[in-house]
Amino acid sequence: MDDFRLNAAAKIYRAAAEAGESRKHELQRRAGHLAQRSLGRAGPPAMTAAELRAARRQTRAESAAPPARDRDRYSPVFVLAPARSCSSVVAAMIGQHPELAGMPELKLFCCPTMGALAATLPKYWIDRGLTHRSPGLLRALAEVEFGDQGPAPLAAAEVWLNARADWSGADVLDVLMARLDPRVVVESRASLARMAGASPRARYIHLTRHPVATQRSMVRHQRRTTPEFPPRGEPMTGIASWFQAHERILEFCAGLPEERRLRVWAEDALNDPDREMGRIAAWLGVSAGPEALEAMKHPEDSPFARPGLGASVAGGGADPGFLADPRLRAVELPQSLAPPHGWTLDLSVWRCVAVLARTLGYADQADSNARGSELADPPPVSRAAAGSPR
Repeated sequence: MDDFRLNAAAKIYRAAAEAGESRKHELQRRAGHLAQRSLGRAGPPAMTAAELRAARRQTRAESAAPPARDRDRYSPVFVLAPARSCSSVVAAMIGQHPELAGMPELKLFCCPTMGALAATLPKYWIDRGLTHRSPGLLRALAEVEFGDQGPAPLAAAEVWLNARADWSGADVLDVLMARLDPRVVVESRASLARMAGASPRARYIHLTRHPVATQRSMVRHQRRTTPEFPPRGEPMTGIASWFQAHERILEFCAGLPEERRLRVWAEDALNDPDREMGRIAAWLGVSAGPEALEAMKHPEDSPFARPGLGASVAGGGADPGFLADPRLRAVELPQSLAPPHGWTLDLSVWRCVAVLARTLGYADQADSNARGSELADPPPVSRAAAGSPR
């Protein structure tokens, strides 16, 4: 009966989103009561017997089979970046453009199906109240499909996903894109393995951040989110993940035509947002006017730029630091590609990192004189010279 109540709540909440003002609040109230009862919480009767029978017929009649896909219908924007690359704030900035629609991190392409994705939720997070592997996906579905991110829409979103365990990430993304059309969906840190064939017209932003700043952020994040598991072998582990992620992204982007890929420094996006958001808007073919650029400088206005309601999605879909304070702020751009004092690791590993950082356009100023040819730098890469691959 609990699953049926949640399904019925989902139906009623969708009807509320489409109803006139005279019926909307009553329908929302009934949906909320029904979702609360499904979770074992007290509440007055949500619907009459006739309404329950009607909701049951509607629930059974709805097919959970994925619709036929037209892969060429949409052209979403995916922001590709390693962890701790400011992707939450930069993707939110881009998504605040009036012609675009920013999503939280959805994890849609991590697994072959939604059922497989749900099954990967670690016990560590289950014990801390999470109910789904992708809280960002629950929040996006609640907002887009069911009207907002309150308890009833979130419960309805989880039921919706459970009923579509055999759907692929591309199937679910199609639903979100159809609801938001003609706005273009922007998603952060999508996985590469299954993403390439999902939308042949997709555009990709390769977001980079200086390796020293990235590693420092990794350590802070790990200490804040899992203090009971202090980092070991750092900074080697973080630096290796930075290097490997960028190598995969560079390899992926090398197979794309130039008009479908753009390289962006996080430092440029955050420290010079007018210029960099204008460049991104022009590349995407959307307005670069002052009103659009002003909107892009306010990531805090995104419906996903705040912690989720309840333990099941708290902090879900974005960096916890961004959710705690999503306002735009400048970031540090280290002036050296030398490993900071106290970092102990094989110098040959760091040489690989430094070479890749230079490939991404980061120049070593303070360190080049001290270390001579061992880590010598090419001339700094200018924006004009970098062009689309920057």
